[in-house]
Amino acid sequence: LLGVFAIWLFSGIFIVQEGQAGVVLQFGKYKYTTKPGINWRLPYPIQTHEVVNVSNVRSVEIGRSFVIQATNLKDSSMLTEDENIIDVKFAVQYRLKEPTEYIFNNRDPDGAVIQAAETSVREIVGKSKMDDVLYVGRERIAIELASSIQKILDSYKTGVYITSVNVQNVQPPEQVPVSYTHLTLPTKA
Repeated sequence: LLGVFAIWLFSGIFIVQEGQAGVVLQFGKYKYTTKPGINWRLPYPIQTHEVVNVSNVRSVEIGRSFVIQATNLKDSSMLTEDENIIDVKFAVQYRLKEPTEYIFNNRDPDGAVIQAAETSVREIVGKSKMDDVLYVGRERIAIELASSIQKILDSYKTGVYITSVNVQNVQPPEQVPVSYTHLTLPTKA
């Protein structure tokens, strides 16, 4: 009986590698975060642990080339301040900054980053002129995007830190042929 109890106590030993954090849960609730190395927690069912990689840089691509049939525009198409349509594609790199927020407040971290990025890019491009987005202000837009995405993710307490935003491709969409069957212009009275 003493041997079984000793084995049960030793089952609480776990190893956290460098660049990772161990989150210990007591009866399913957060108890504490461990550092890299050999750690011990009370054995199951009292405490459990999850190991989270906090140093790994992850990446998501925004602006797919998928064409929406109803509008005949790409999924990456958006409207600028001067009412022009452009396609914007960019990549967002991020890592985890807070393992407890990541575990408890996220169901899909990549999805959260994608949604925050799509919201931010539409807002920023919508406030910019086409020439600024295409040529002059690409670097400024990338900086604004990183800041805006981070604000959204922080407000949701996702535990995600945006490391960089790389604008990969900005271009006007291919011309869509339009046929006018009836066009009425306003007349002077």
